[in-house]
Amino acid sequence: MLESILRDQCQLDPTRPVLAGISGGPDSLCLLDVLRAAGYPVIVAHFNHKLRPEADLESASVSGRARTLGLPFVTDSADVRAYAGANSLSLEEAARTLRYRFLFAAARREGAQAVAVGHTADDQVETVLMHFLRGAGLAGLKGMETLTLLPVFDPEIPIIRPLLTLWRADTEDWCRAHGLEPHFDATNADQTYFRNRLRHTLIPELEKYNPRFKESLLRTASALQGDFAVLQDVLDKAWTEAVSGTGAGWVAFDASKLAQLSTGLRRNLIRRAGEMLRPDSRDFGFDALERAAGFVEKPGGKQVDFVNGLYLFAESGKIYLAEYEADLPSAQFPQVSVQFPVNSKQCDLGNGWALTIEHQPLDTVHCPLYTDNWSAWLDADLTGDRLTVRPRRAGDRFTPLGMESGSVKLSDFFVNVKLPRRARAGWPLICAGEEIAWAPGFRIAHRFRVTEKTKRVLHLEIKRLP
Repeated sequence: MLESILRDQCQLDPTRPVLAGISGGPDSLCLLDVLRAAGYPVIVAHFNHKLRPEADLESASVSGRARTLGLPFVTDSADVRAYAGANSLSLEEAARTLRYRFLFAAARREGAQAVAVGHTADDQVETVLMHFLRGAGLAGLKGMETLTLLPVFDPEIPIIRPLLTLWRADTEDWCRAHGLEPHFDATNADQTYFRNRLRHTLIPELEKYNPRFKESLLRTASALQGDFAVLQDVLDKAWTEAVSGTGAGWVAFDASKLAQLSTGLRRNLIRRAGEMLRPDSRDFGFDALERAAGFVEKPGGKQVDFVNGLYLFAESGKIYLAEYEADLPSAQFPQVSVQFPVNSKQCDLGNGWALTIEHQPLDTVHCPLYTDNWSAWLDADLTGDRLTVRPRRAGDRFTPLGMESGSVKLSDFFVNVKLPRRARAGWPLICAGEEIAWAPGFRIAHRFRVTEKTKRVLHLEIKRLP
């Protein structure tokens, strides 16, 4: 059975090496023996966590075992306690991060096709129960998979867990039957650790209600893995339809398409986007996902915090999930960097935008006035021949249509009309001399409006070029 798991579920190539994470315990020694018996080239890898006095002895034992079998051996160590303290992690999480970082780096360096670890059915039960107690969704309740990628460690080399159908007692029996002498980690009995409390206290208590509790939970995890695979197919289709763009530190959704989806699909799409942006985050939490899904439905504010330095905001028909420090795209906006005169019928405004200019006698104007923010009809005698286009300047003030006296800071005006911050510095302003005559996309200046005294009209329009 294990050979078929290695071949069919782990999808291993018998001609390429497998890097096996070997601690020296019964599970990992069983794994090593199984891989060798199946004929796979094995690289033995051991990470010394330096957490116990016997850690160096165990490392030497694994090294000796590899040498006896004639197998290549790679090893490393780190101060897990210091790393945990510096990164505000539990010892368990810090040890996992450093161990996997070493294993995948070694696999990449040695040309291994996969990283193999010795997780058993007991580990699966404990993992699923931990996720359940934390309030995880389907992604957590399905538990560990036999073959999967961990992009935060390596985007291409998979991790395989061929022993997930064996119980811990089975690996111990295997070691006895094959004359293997494993080490037993004394900290596995230390109930300071959450997993050990589940193993030694909670699970035995649950077995009083169902003597086959572990088997039942294992079957549930297996069933949920099938459900999760179906959901991924649905998500793939929804992702293709709803995502309008991605970049370094951001994902953009089509707001209308995202809003049409069920709350559950929205949650899962946002989770997937979050996993892309924060691949080292193992759980985003139901509350954060529900808050994000609600924002999509009714984006009442400018933005909403998500988790881990990510936030959502709505803009120009899109919903962005982004890092606060992300360099968000501005290609959808007209942008200029210098001042230049308007001396032709069409001016380039960058990013595929253009300004067109046309002089007309008043009696030929048949277009509605002031209804299209991307078109402007100005009094040509007031603008004269001194029109220029420029970006904003420090101290700019503007008198928008309807304000008969006084002016406002242009910076405040941009905030009030919700022009995205990143578009403000290069936003094109149409000026008559030193005075702003039109803020395209928003308002013309009150003084340059067409009135009953107007004799000639200047028609300006900004549009995307085909």
